[in-house]
Amino acid sequence: MIADYPDVPPRLAPFLASWDYMSEQLFGRLEGLSDEELVWEPAAKVLTVRRRPDGSTGTDAHGLPPDASVQPPRTLAWSIDHLGAGTLVRADWLVGSHALDDDDVTWPVTADEAIDLLRRGLSAWRDGLAKMTDADLDTVGRSAYPHGLDPQLPLLDIVWWVHKELLEHAAEIWYVRDLYAASR
Repeated sequence: MIADYPDVPPRLAPFLASWDYMSEQLFGRLEGLSDEELVWEPAAKVLTVRRRPDGSTGTDAHGLPPDASVQPPRTLAWSIDHLGAGTLVRADWLVGSHALDDDDVTWPVTADEAIDLLRRGLSAWRDGLAKMTDADLDTVGRSAYPHGLDPQLPLLDIVWWVHKELLEHAAEIWYVRDLYAASR
């Protein structure tokens, strides 16, 4: 595995290998996603993305508490957009302008746009990580995203957290797609 990623620190290679594999699996699993399925609500109360009367879109919540508290189920729109927007913003704070904020990213309500946001976010984060050195991984605050623990933790801890987000939300996405198919 490390041999497949010769230009990155060896302790980053497993994260990139897993990231690449999970991203490929996730995009394969999203093939055929419809707009109707994207916003399907699997329960009476959900976290989702909604079109507002003025044509803009908005979400019920950008994120969730970092604990095991019970939350309402998420629509595919929420999970896909959260993962795409979150990685896009974090990538900006890792290797970009350090200016992109959560509210700067539009959360789409169409399948094609949501998948595009997800692809852009996952790619931006992954491409930014590929530029990191061992010293970067140990640097506290290297990913300076101000709305999390990024300024207080070494980058490797943030890499772990964002990787957890990919695994967690990919699992949600797969499960909700299964529920949607079963409900039909």
